[in-house]
Amino acid sequence: MQTDDQILNIMVPESIKDDVVDLLIALEVLSGFNLYRVDGFSREHSKYDLNEQVEGYRNLYRFEVIHNTQDFGQILDTLKPLSHATSLRYWITPILSGGHIETD
Repeated sequence: MQTDDQILNIMVPESIKDDVVDLLIALEVLSGFNLYRVDGFSREHSKYDLNEQVEGYRNLYRFEVIHNTQDFGQILDTLKPLSHATSLRYWITPILSGGHIETD
């Protein structure tokens, strides 16, 4: 089945994870999202705290938000107030097909 949905992937520092959760849950255009803890590696060590510099990676969270393409702007506008604390890296992944696998 063809879909107009896409996946917004957002990398978020641990310090604002709860704020992002609160904002996304409040959006009526979303039915939900997934959240993963990830170890982020980068050549830009200046953004790492002391512990992250020793370990060699940042503690981050990746939000995976399936949404309709027309709602993308609203989602970004909702998250913009959080970008004053840190730059939020994101990317879009197209969904070519989707559905549910159910038993007969």
